[in-house]
Amino acid sequence: MLILNAVINGLLFGGVLALMAFGMNLMFGVVQIVHLAYGQFIMVGLYLVYLLTVLYHVPLLLSCVLAIIAIALLSVLCYYSVVKPLLKAPPINQLLALAGLWIVLENACLAFFGATYKGVQVVLPVLHVGEIYIAASNLIGFGVGLITLGLLYLFLNKTYTGVAIRAVAQDTEVSGVMGINSRTIYLITFVVGGALAGVTAACFVPVYAVHPHFGSAFTLLAFIIVILGGMGNLIGGFIGAFIIGVVTSIGSTLLNPEIGQIIALLICLLIIILRPQGLLGVRART
Repeated sequence: MLILNAVINGLLFGGVLALMAFGMNLMFGVVQIVHLAYGQFIMVGLYLVYLLTVLYHVPLLLSCVLAIIAIALLSVLCYYSVVKPLLKAPPINQLLALAGLWIVLENACLAFFGATYKGVQVVLPVLHVGEIYIAASNLIGFGVGLITLGLLYLFLNKTYTGVAIRAVAQDTEVSGVMGINSRTIYLITFVVGGALAGVTAACFVPVYAVHPHFGSAFTLLAFIIVILGGMGNLIGGFIGAFIIGVVTSIGSTLLNPEIGQIIALLICLLIIILRPQGLLGVRART
């Protein structure tokens, strides 16, 4: 029953992880850049919810909506100030620039909020069916994650802009010949990715307290999920999120949270060694 509880809660947590990894994966698939500061955007979103709710007494739901908008705007600023100037630069330059943004955001939060943990007190019940116990916070996060991913699926498959995003992700040159402005699509992709980081932060509010180094673990976790599913493969990332969610939940339940993280890293290493293109990725031809 202990393992069954861990599996169920891991699947629920996987819904939020899928939402988090979707944003990083979408940016890589379209812009071909690894957003190393993605977890820090989630961290900033949590700080904004704390600031608005606790210090300025804004209702929690409104604070979450405002944080989502703010992180989307922060992503636009990131695109124009860091990403766009380096679109044609070597990948190492892009990685170093975004790693620098990672450090800037962490130190800015440390200077403004201090090193202590900050959080919004949200009291939610623990649901149980027989001997199965489900945290309501995980259930809410799972529901919000799946609804958001469903809306994204409709956006990417049923709208002109969504189809244009998919076209640019498949072939930038051919999509340009068809009249699609790739730079505009890059900007839209960063807006969507930033909004997803904000939604992830909103889902994390009842679960986590935030601190200046909070984002590092989730940047790494999102990167592991993206590698597991296949870089740029959205469906693979979706499946990978649930695998990592279950693995970390079982490891944390039976042993401790650190062991759960170690197991996730070992899975990532095995995938890189045995199947570098990921579970659903396609091996590049040389």
